[in-house]
Amino acid sequence: MTLEIGGLTVRFGGVTALSEVDLTVRPGELVGLIGPNGAGKTTLFDCLTRRRDPVAGRMLFETGELGGLPPYEVAGRGIARTFQHLGLFPGLSVRENVMVGAHRHGRSGFGAAALRLARSRREEREIHRIADEVLERMGLLPLADHPAAHLPHGTLKRIEIARALAVRPRLLLLDEPISGLGQDEVAEIARLIRDAHFVSGAAIIVVEHHMEFVMGLCGRIVCLDSGRKIADGPPDRVSRDPAVIDACLGVAP
Repeated sequence: MTLEIGGLTVRFGGVTALSEVDLTVRPGELVGLIGPNGAGKTTLFDCLTRRRDPVAGRMLFETGELGGLPPYEVAGRGIARTFQHLGLFPGLSVRENVMVGAHRHGRSGFGAAALRLARSRREEREIHRIADEVLERMGLLPLADHPAAHLPHGTLKRIEIARALAVRPRLLLLDEPISGLGQDEVAEIARLIRDAHFVSGAAIIVVEHHMEFVMGLCGRIVCLDSGRKIADGPPDRVSRDPAVIDACLGVAP
């Protein structure tokens, strides 16, 4: 078991964003999380990464409970995410943005880094190596020294995925990785996610509104509607579920 969510409930005032959601993701699974706007998809990611506290439920990742952890410890547990709205540092280079993700592999404290001790220098070289390895796999190494500002939107999406992969996650959460992209870019992101899944062996959950993309990419689909899980299964079965069609597909594919 990689992830087990049980009875997860989140309320915003009088609005229930998640209502007793149960979800298990096994090691190495590639799961699509779909649903209309406001269904609770990003809220679920926010709970897993400790950006939001549920009012009830449990979140077990591998052998540990996530509830109560400070957000900065989440990456240390092997969980990484991207964001629906890009969260890059425009003033840093592409490499430096990716190194932010790789820094979870360092062990030296602030003092060692400030004094440039040998251990700190070795760790910095290793973080640099991890970042460049991911950048090469994502086709971004030629841009490594370029500032992240003013790069095309599709390139920024790839950089954000690269930063998450630099964590070397055991669970990767991708929040709308193809929003705003053209068809050729969508196909490239699908290829990169499949490659990352194969190389890393990580469990991946993809939130996406692009039904053709998510149905073709993921081996299992989970659908939320108004904070409740209404379907969970193989893409062909979920795509024919009347409740899913009514909630977010509109017509049977």
